[in-house]
Amino acid sequence: MGRAALWLGVALLLALVGAAVSYTQKDRFRRDDDVAGSSTPPLSETPVLAIQDCPWGEAGCILAQGIERALQAGRVDAVVDLAAPTLHVCPGPRPQGSGGPFPLCNGAAPSEGRFGYNVGRRYSEGAAVTENEFRARIQRFVDSVHVRAQDEVGKGDLRLFAFTCTQRAAPAQNVSCARLGIVFSAVVGEGSDAHREVLIFWAVAGYAGKTLPITEVWDGIVLAEERPILFQTGGHLPDLGEVDVIDDALAR
Repeated sequence: MGRAALWLGVALLLALVGAAVSYTQKDRFRRDDDVAGSSTPPLSETPVLAIQDCPWGEAGCILAQGIERALQAGRVDAVVDLAAPTLHVCPGPRPQGSGGPFPLCNGAAPSEGRFGYNVGRRYSEGAAVTENEFRARIQRFVDSVHVRAQDEVGKGDLRLFAFTCTQRAAPAQNVSCARLGIVFSAVVGEGSDAHREVLIFWAVAGYAGKTLPITEVWDGIVLAEERPILFQTGGHLPDLGEVDVIDDALAR
């Protein structure tokens, strides 16, 4: 009987010790969770705010936010990862005139297929380039941004301002715009050469899924008469289609 009482006492002691350790560990994990939670900034303090108005649907909004976060983090590679190359059938090893799938097709045999990326400059000819050239094109624009500059639109940093649409989607497609433009703008250059330009990411709609790939990138100037349309009122531009402003910079 005495031995049984002894073992019962030991068992109770071990149970109490185990409970005490468990409570201590639980309390420590709770404190760790509290610290971890307090170290995470609220959404309102993150560098990129959520887009409140997505005039051309969720897929375009998701892509625009992905591009913006990557650019603000200085990760051009992440932007390239959001793009999809296009198959170009080369007419031969050298261009016969302006435009065409060059320099991607330099040295190619007639009818040879090469995957590349489309780039262009507003009011100029477009081109097809390799992935490395595509990455370098975006990087050159990012490197030319004059963050400390200021104009009537606002600060010189690279920001998302508008969506554009040049072609409405077919009823079977998963978005409302078949060719969507995502318009960023910044002041580029230094001193007397500083001026505002746009960097436009074009996305072509597919028939499934909620995300769109980048299929083309443009950069280029902003004419004086285009500024209200791109940065305040929205409207129509011949090369960009219908413009919907989501960051009314001129109203600030």
